Amino acid sequence: MPDLRNCRRCHRVFTYVAGLPICPACAMEDEKVFEKVSMYIRDNPGVHLHEVADELDIPYDTLLKYVKEGRLQIRSREGGFVSFCEKCGAMITKGRFCQSCENHISNVLDTSQRSLEGKVKEIEEKQSLYRYRASDAKKK
Repeated sequence: MPDLRNCRRCHRVFTYVAGLPICPACAMEDEKVFEKVSMYIRDNPGVHLHEVADELDIPYDTLLKYVKEGRLQIRSREGGFVSFCEKCGAMITKGRFCQSCENHISNVLDTSQRSLEGKVKEIEEKQSLYRYRASDAKKK
């Protein structure tokens, strides 16, 4: 169901249905900027994002946002597509995270799993002890 919200950019009130929490006017402005970027990259293949940002006077973060949204793809010099790590922002050629962040996330998950397994084991031991005492009390 649509609701009224304030635009994150211009703070005007608009009817929000789905998608980005920006008003239609700001969405159209964003689309014009994206078209400008898209045309520049098409006309200048192999250009770096920093060059695009400088040449078109667009914030670099805006270009990164387009890449993360999947609206803009960058080719490396080898021909593969380049993306950015979702955790640290480093350039990567595959997946969602760079190797360093992938290792860190894996270590955190392993530690969490071991911790949870230990807690589950404690609970199971307490439950088996409780069952023993309950059955022992019935015998008396």
